[in-house]
Amino acid sequence: MFDASPRTAVSGRVRELVRRIAVEVYGATETEVPIPGFTVFTGRRLDNPLAGIRSALLVHTVAESQLTEYARAAPAAGRSWDEIAEALGITTDEVAVVGEAAFDWLVCGRSPGPEPDGVRSFRTPCAYWRCSTCEGLVTDHGPCEGNPANSEDGHAKGCTRHAAKVQAWNEGWEH
Repeated sequence: MFDASPRTAVSGRVRELVRRIAVEVYGATETEVPIPGFTVFTGRRLDNPLAGIRSALLVHTVAESQLTEYARAAPAAGRSWDEIAEALGITTDEVAVVGEAAFDWLVCGRSPGPEPDGVRSFRTPCAYWRCSTCEGLVTDHGPCEGNPANSEDGHAKGCTRHAAKVQAWNEGWEH
């Protein structure tokens, strides 16, 4: 029998809450979609991912507010910044002084990164998504790149959606 950890169970409940908020507050509807590789199992997908974004942002904002509230209560309850860092999962593998990193994150708004001495890498973050037209797994390098021919890798050859985006971008440069 499958025995999910409490953290896994709670994560599932939060995901379900985000979906419910998207439907009940932001007007999305859910559809059943097949899961690749399975013939019987299906997953749920929102018809409007923007409603999901709004819902997740609401939950994120509330959770962040709670994090701040509990961070203020912890020192008042006699907890050290090192203890707060431990609760946040900040380790000396990430930063030199965990208490300072916790304070920087919760009070100054500077979240700790895995790079030593607070040096951020110069890598370009990417998003990954499945194209609804060609079903290709797309690596999206973001809007800063401009031309979708250079910013979206992974579309299948002949993908009409991608071709239309590239054509629209090219036509915008011609005028």
